[in-house]
Amino acid sequence: MLLVTIQNQYVQFVVVFLIFILVLVITYFTTRWIGSYQKKHMSGRNIQVVESFRLSNNKVIEIVKVAGKSFLIAVCKDTVTLLGEIDEDKLDFSEPTVSQEAFGSVFSRFKVSNKEVSEDEDKEE
Repeated sequence: MLLVTIQNQYVQFVVVFLIFILVLVITYFTTRWIGSYQKKHMSGRNIQVVESFRLSNNKVIEIVKVAGKSFLIAVCKDTVTLLGEIDEDKLDFSEPTVSQEAFGSVFSRFKVSNKEVSEDEDKEE
């Protein structure tokens, strides 16, 4: 009887795990579909947001291209302010470089810093 309950629990675990994986896959593809749908319907032919930079929770500076000209605007909670026109020749349209640091090196730094903190706590006691 005990063996049947253990097998039953194992089967339930596998089924729940498979349902969890299925939900993750559905969520991933739904998010991708919604993102591409919004990008397609939100982008216009004459207006394009080139770059944006968040200054605070509700303040953003954006470079907007409208009818072949580039403008710098400030977007706040309730207002949009034109800061000026930008010369497109001075803009850098290259992709930003992202540091690809290995997980092992990040983890080893974390282990070392936590070890030092725990040793300091032991010394205080």
